[in-house]
Amino acid sequence: MYRPSMYNKHDQSLEAFAKLFNDSEHFPNIKINPIKEETFIDDGQIIDLDTNQGIGFDWEYRDKYFANCNFRFDSLGQYERKIRKPSIKISIQCDSTETGIAVGWHEDWLKENRINLNLATDSVDESGTVRYTKSFKIYSYENIKEFKEMLNRAFKNKRFNKNSF
Repeated sequence: MYRPSMYNKHDQSLEAFAKLFNDSEHFPNIKINPIKEETFIDDGQIIDLDTNQGIGFDWEYRDKYFANCNFRFDSLGQYERKIRKPSIKISIQCDSTETGIAVGWHEDWLKENRINLNLATDSVDESGTVRYTKSFKIYSYENIKEFKEMLNRAFKNKRFNKNSF
């Protein structure tokens, strides 16, 4: 994570989401296991217990432009440094009210053009590469079943892209 000021919120929001996700009675074969110690690779694994297959995920707490399941843009961005990590298949971006997530598959971002931007992360300015996709979906915490159902479908069909939405 490139924003040290968000470390605690990132970890707290992921822990709360994992509890909600894993406590859901729907699709009990699909579990999320956040990492216990920072690896700078991914934020954990989503596992299909039926097949023992897992995929890495990136978790992001969005403190701007995304609240109450309403995302202010029609495309979702992701940093190239995250997309190019082969262990990560999916990005989960939590809204600032912790009521919804925006989800995008890295396979879909890889089809998009790279855009070089000047980015501000805390007090550090950096030049970075970002990709944007319109192939994303928002899921409400109130209906976590829909998200787990989509993940179950992705594992069963081995389609880790927009076709699983």
